[in-house]
Amino acid sequence: MITKPIPSTGEALPVIGLGTYKTFNISHKHLNKQLEEVLNLFFEAGGTLIDSSPMYGKSEAIIGQLLNKIDPNIKTFLATKVWTNGKQNGIEEMSQSLHKMGCSRMDLMQIHNLVDADTHLKTLKEWREEGKIKYIGITHYTDNAFDELANYLKEYPEIDFCQFPYSIARREAEKYFLDLCDDLEVATLINRPFEQDDLFESVRNQPIPAWAIEFGCVTWAQFFLKYILGHKAVTCAIPATSKPEHMAENLIAGIERLPDANERKKMTSYFESF
Repeated sequence: MITKPIPSTGEALPVIGLGTYKTFNISHKHLNKQLEEVLNLFFEAGGTLIDSSPMYGKSEAIIGQLLNKIDPNIKTFLATKVWTNGKQNGIEEMSQSLHKMGCSRMDLMQIHNLVDADTHLKTLKEWREEGKIKYIGITHYTDNAFDELANYLKEYPEIDFCQFPYSIARREAEKYFLDLCDDLEVATLINRPFEQDDLFESVRNQPIPAWAIEFGCVTWAQFFLKYILGHKAVTCAIPATSKPEHMAENLIAGIERLPDANERKKMTSYFESF
């Protein structure tokens, strides 16, 4: 799989990650086998980054259980979030996340939707110094938050990652925010790359353009992911899925080459023609 460097360290990160919102919040045992297959496909293709949050119900615990069952020593890049108010509440919640996901150190701890961000950033700096986490991040789920996210990135140079929404249909991040992340050397994680499947409704019964095969696209999922990953400031996209066939399809977007700037313009024109 293609990798991109994390700007603050140069560590290589595979460009396709795995989101777990809703998809890993399960209670039916028969689905565990399906999710295990999803993870096996992900790791076999070279994926490492799995993103979760305490807000995602049982997701963190399910990830921990499945990783222990598959291979507790497999190479992973685990990311989760703190989603509460107050320093002590944050410490307790993050400690629980490490326990649930079965790790002694979290690769990336993010502040979910900037909830009590100033308080948690102080704790995260301490935790990184103590070796409890490797990277610090902030997140939001709406593009209306770009100005607020930008202010935090400028004020806190210790932030390594920023997670936010971006897709071929929602390109607000292209106005200035992606370039800002690039200038400040902040890694980017892209959530909602399919607009929670709304993009597929937009192109229902429409053909993939023949020229998309030039950069390895044969499905719309790959087309949408390649568009995102082709931006120089995008580090990793994290589509969520619980279906092995969708996981396999998404992973193909992370191989071969990515579209260049002119091809990306062509992609948006084609998408907007429907």
